[in-house]
Amino acid sequence: MTPSETPLESPVTQTAQPRLSIIITNYNYAKFVASAIDSVLSQDEAVELIVVDDCSTDNSREVIGQYDDRVITVFQEVNRGHGAGFNAGFSRATSDLVMFLDADDCLLPGAIKTILSNYEPDVAIYHYRMRYMDEAGALSGIHPSPAMPLAEGDISGQLRSAGRYRGTITSGLVFSRQHLAHVMPMDPEAFRQGGDGYLSAVVPLYGPSRSFETPISGYRLHGSQHSRFSSAYAKRSRWCIAHDAERYQAIREHSNRLGLPFAADLGADDPDNIHERLVSMLFAPDEHPVQGDSIRDLARRSARYETAHLSGIRRLFALVFWGLFGIVPDAGKRRLMSWKIDAKSRPAWMRHLAKTLRRGG
Repeated sequence: MTPSETPLESPVTQTAQPRLSIIITNYNYAKFVASAIDSVLSQDEAVELIVVDDCSTDNSREVIGQYDDRVITVFQEVNRGHGAGFNAGFSRATSDLVMFLDADDCLLPGAIKTILSNYEPDVAIYHYRMRYMDEAGALSGIHPSPAMPLAEGDISGQLRSAGRYRGTITSGLVFSRQHLAHVMPMDPEAFRQGGDGYLSAVVPLYGPSRSFETPISGYRLHGSQHSRFSSAYAKRSRWCIAHDAERYQAIREHSNRLGLPFAADLGADDPDNIHERLVSMLFAPDEHPVQGDSIRDLARRSARYETAHLSGIRRLFALVFWGLFGIVPDAGKRRLMSWKIDAKSRPAWMRHLAKTLRRGG
């Protein structure tokens, strides 16, 4: 499916009570996908469950086939990536609300009841917290951190001026199907990975956001996730930079459709993008994709943002970090940055300090 094709064939079923469609997109997650499906089917509330398999090469389709009488299955004929999977699942959805659940994640008990109880007809996008979950399914902390307020209300202006807001990721997002219809299908090549990044960037242009503290899903951490490039910091950062460029372009395109103004230098002050550019410059300067960047300037901008938006001991920690960053040689800068972005690389004393800061926060 391409962006020019008609996105919808099935009309929304309007009922007195809202309904929810959950779309699970799977690629080679045979060891997790049954858990994701079971977590939906075990809920007390009825749901339309759609499972899209993107030509897995493991036994995913055999696993999914065991649920054939309880789910709508969509088996892609060729592997086309995350965005195409979202498109295929959405074309089958008929409910008022739509959620995309990653195949390696799961719903928490009571999640559907929570989602339906928070339904408001005019809201375009809902943000929920998630629980971290290890490979075996044991739950731990909260994502995003409770210290970070999630987007609320009309965030269109923030998107059009900064290119980003504080939200969540795939399995913590719920959308109005009516508002999704304005932005789907997405370009499957531009968003072969990171389909949720596209949706969270453009859906709020069409309607308000609501955010809730109640976690609805388990966010599984494991070694084969696309978003976890192990210690290949520069590779991950270059992907994020490219993904941001596609997101910014989508914001421009949809803003133009709506006749809304946007910043000429959209993304120039996006702190996450600045951070990724700094990591790219530090670890692979010869492959850095943004002309005119310098480590000194990117570090200064990152430090300015963090010290302005943190308080208490977290702000003190940021001041110390960026103070050291400014005086150590490049090898020391790389070591400091690896500690900042990769918890496993930190020495024991720093891990202990980080835990103390989280408890204090």
